[in-house]
Formats: sequence, structure tokens, C-alpha cells
Amino acid sequence: MHFLHNFPCMSPIRDMRVTSTMHPLKIMWSLLVALVLLTLSQSEVGVDGSLKVLGLFPHPGISHFHFFHPIMEGLAEAGHEVSVVSHFPNKNPVARYKDFPLSGVDKLTNSVDLKFFEKRPFYGHFIEFFLLHEWGKQACNSTLRSDALHQVMKRRPGYYDVIIVEQFNTDCMMGVAHQLQAPVIALSSCVMMPWHYERMGAPLIPSHVPALFMAQSQNMDFGGRLANWFSTHALNWMYKLLSVPTADALVQYKFGHDVPSVGELAKNTSLFFVNQHYSLSGPKPLPPNVIELGGIHIQKSKPLPADLQRILDSAEEGVILISWGSMIRANSLSDAKRDGIVRAVARLKQQVIWKWENETLPNKPANMHIMNWLPQRDILCHPNVKVFMSHGGLMGSSEAAYCGVPVVATPMYGDQFVNTAAMVQRGMGIILHFEDIGENTVMRSLKRALEKKYYEAAKAVSHAYNHRPQQALQTALWWVEHVAHTNGAPLLKSSAVEMSRFVYYSLDVYAFLLAVIAIIIGSWVWLIRRICGSKAAKKTKQD
Repeated sequence: MHFLHNFPCMSPIRDMRVTSTMHPLKIMWSLLVALVLLTLSQSEVGVDGSLKVLGLFPHPGISHFHFFHPIMEGLAEAGHEVSVVSHFPNKNPVARYKDFPLSGVDKLTNSVDLKFFEKRPFYGHFIEFFLLHEWGKQACNSTLRSDALHQVMKRRPGYYDVIIVEQFNTDCMMGVAHQLQAPVIALSSCVMMPWHYERMGAPLIPSHVPALFMAQSQNMDFGGRLANWFSTHALNWMYKLLSVPTADALVQYKFGHDVPSVGELAKNTSLFFVNQHYSLSGPKPLPPNVIELGGIHIQKSKPLPADLQRILDSAEEGVILISWGSMIRANSLSDAKRDGIVRAVARLKQQVIWKWENETLPNKPANMHIMNWLPQRDILCHPNVKVFMSHGGLMGSSEAAYCGVPVVATPMYGDQFVNTAAMVQRGMGIILHFEDIGENTVMRSLKRALEKKYYEAAKAVSHAYNHRPQQALQTALWWVEHVAHTNGAPLLKSSAVEMSRFVYYSLDVYAFLLAVIAIIIGSWVWLIRRICGSKAAKKTKQD
């Protein structure tokens, strides 16, 4: 039995001393105990070394889940046991993928009425924050009370090897992760929020990194930097003062008042997966515990429906795709804006495909084709697609970057403004403000986007977006396994996480140096005045 020395899990068998003096019943009993211990040790990590992964996704937005789902499904396909709490159960789940569906909250699909944006105030992004705050509170409350969470909470602490959570508008699920005692990997389906940087030890630099809700690229003038600085810090503090206490109250009501604040628990995040890539959103100073996975939702192409294939293949002048994502209802456009788009399309030589929720469209021209659902990625990558008219959502922007298609973007809320600004900066995008939509503005924007320089810029972005050392999904799988096997990857955690921002940015050092300089200058002023005063007094006495 010398070969058992190579396997620590076999130590109960290895340590048996089988001699001729041992009773056969004792030998059998020892073997039985060893086999039980071996079975228990294997059940902890899976017989085949698989991990037990839990995904917690309380937000009811399908566009968010499009970023999470490939990671969770990829883990299951890699042989890990995956449990997913979400509003979007798999219709055809792969082996080892188990859904725990959430209910009782309306899904955010085709739910945004465009009339809301007809008169958007300049402080609109602060209104959006309160909307996100309300969504986060509702999602936290309903998830904590759900049967789905009750089922996964039956597992003992330490059962899961790693927990993957969305960190968006609430850190509520950090309280759940604290109860289950497993390392946490966070996901963000958009670029990082202002409140994400501090918890990961990343620098928050408003002069260079545009805030999520701002229509700024990384190239900002003074006015842009001033507005970005104010918005970044204001939103960060609003999250700390409003969203964190709200989540604390709900979590502590559920689990007891001895649970730490979710603001503190968020600092225990081992890794952060973010849906961005430098080629599209710009390079940022990120620590190694923040991993860019932009485009992970983009899978292999699938055959197009026959009617779409025919339209795309036969379009001699090319195709323009119009789609404003899964949440916006295009048919809620005002009559004036709708008619402006229709009249502009009628003047074009290109064929136009529009994601339109109704079966009819007034005055629809012959070159316009309306459909209530579109395989967007597969259409965009068809060589005959020339321009993508979009709302600037990150999923669509990522697909445009992947396929190398110029974009006419009309941002309306959330990260759409910063995504659009990034595409404009890279020369592959044109912004068409929502309030400016009309026949002539649509026509001018589309004609500009058809110019060769926009095509070339889009192809340059596409090359950088697609050429990576490793596919995004493979990168994600490697890091999930690394976090699990190292019990949270503690060497990745920066000590900056525990610093106040005052110390992190060396403001205490600057304050000290200013105080020293002030003391030196003050001492010299005092000394000069003293000397000058004594000389004046001496001269007075002599006079």
C-alpha cells in the first residue's frame, strides 16, 4: 500500500497497520471507516474536482443577464455545479445548471416609454439615480423574501466554493454571501459605477474617467471635467448615504442586527468582472482584481431566418439596422419623431430593418422592414450592414465594435451617454440627440455615418476588440476557478481597500506639507516684522 502515501485523502487507509495479530472484524471496521471518510472528503469538493458555484442576480433587467448568463452556463459546461437565482430561468439548461427562479417583480423588457425623454432636464442623471435606488430596494426586498433564496440558503455555510453576484444598484446580496461564507466575485454589466472603485482599491479619477451617467469621453475640456468631478463624487456619496443604509435595513431585518454593513462587506469582494474593453470604453488604471470581459455575451454566429437572410443578401446598396434595445419601446415614439425617421428612410437607397413592436407602421416605405425581434449580433456582422442606428446601450455598442459597424447613437438614459461619447471619440460613432430627431437630422446623421472614415475607424476598433490573448469566457472561467481554489485570492486584495480616500490620494501628506510651508512662511514673516520693528524702534529712540 505504499502508493497511498501519494494521496493525502487516503490517510485513514494508509495509517492502518494491518498485521497478523489484528482481528478480521477490526480490519473490516477500519476499512469501513476509511471508506466513509474518503466519501465525505470527496463530496466536499466533488468527486471530479468540480466547484459549487452560486449566482445571485436580483435585478430584473434582461440586458444585464445577457452578460451574466454566458459565465454561469460556461461554468456548468466546464463541469461545475451551478445554481442561479434570477428572473430569467434557462429554457434549455445544460447539465449541472440549476435555476432558482425569482418572481413577483415586473421584468424590465419593452418597458421604457420614449415620451419620458421628450423634456429631459439637465439634472436627469440624478433622477436616474433615484430610479436605480428604488429598483435596487425592490429587488433586494423581493429576493430576500423569495422561495428561491430560501432554497439556496438551506445549504450550510461553506457549501459553495464561490458566489457570483451582480453589484449594480444595491449591495444587498453581500449580506447573503456573508451568511453562506464563500468568496465573492462581483459582476457589472456596464462600465464601473462611481461606488465600485473604492471597494476594489481602484483610483477614481474624474479628470480622465467619465462617470457612468455623463455624456463625456476621456477627452474632457475644463467644463466637462468640472461637471464630471461633481457628478462622480455626488453620486458616490448619494449611494453611501441612501442605498447602503437601505440595504443594511433589509439585510439586518432578514438575518439579524449582528450582520455587518453591506458597505463593509463589499470590501471583501475578491474579484470584479466588468463588461468593458479598453478598445471601446478607453484604457483605465485598473488593479489586477478588476477584469475586463467586454463582449463576453457575443457567441458564435447562428443562421439567420430566411426572410432576413434574403433582405441582407439582396441589398445592393447595403443595410441600415435600427434597434433601441430590449427595454425601450420604439412604438412609443411621438408621431413627429416617428414620421421624421420614416420620411428620412424613404429618401435612402439602403434597405432599413427596424426593431418595431407593432405589426404595422404608418406610411412605411418600401425599403423599410419592421420586426418585433431581431438577432442583432448576427445581422450586424453581415457584410452588407453599413450603419447601426442605436440607443448606445453597451450590449449593442459592443456588438457594433465586434462587427466593425459605424453607429448613429441616440442615448436616452444610464450608461448610453458615456458609451456614445466613447464611440464618437474613436471616430466610429455619431450622436443624434433624442430631442433633435427629425427627417433632416436623421438623414444627415446617416449620410455622415456612411462615409469611409467612419467605416475605417469602426474596423480599427473591431480589430483591437477581437484580438485578445484569451477569449473573454475562458478568462472568466480561469479566474472563477482561481478564486475558488485560493479561497478568495487574498493576494489580489489591495491594502488601499481599507484606506480612506483622504489617505489614498495622499491628501494628508499634501495637508502636512502645506502646513509646514505655512509655518515656515509665517515664521519668516514674523521674524522679518520683528527685525523691522526693532530697527524702527531703535531709529525712533535715536531721533
